[in-house]
Amino acid sequence: MSEDDVGIPDSDPQHIDPAGDLAALVESGKFDLELSEDQDPEDLREFIKSVENSDDPTDPGTNATARMARAILEQTGDEN
Repeated sequence: MSEDDVGIPDSDPQHIDPAGDLAALVESGKFDLELSEDQDPEDLREFIKSVENSDDPTDPGTNATARMARAILEQTGDEN
């Protein structure tokens, strides 16, 4: 691996972050999203809490999923 193969830094405007981009769209509130009938809001709250309180580093996809779950709970009024 050469020095040129170090990856794309997050500060690069050409950096692609599809999970983060999707999370930003969900957070925008421009979509009418709701939980499915079989989805327990408490399960989502537990997932969000585990991601936020983890001492281990989490990947961008997991962080984006937690952001989307929080946004959906807020939009549906289940954010308690």
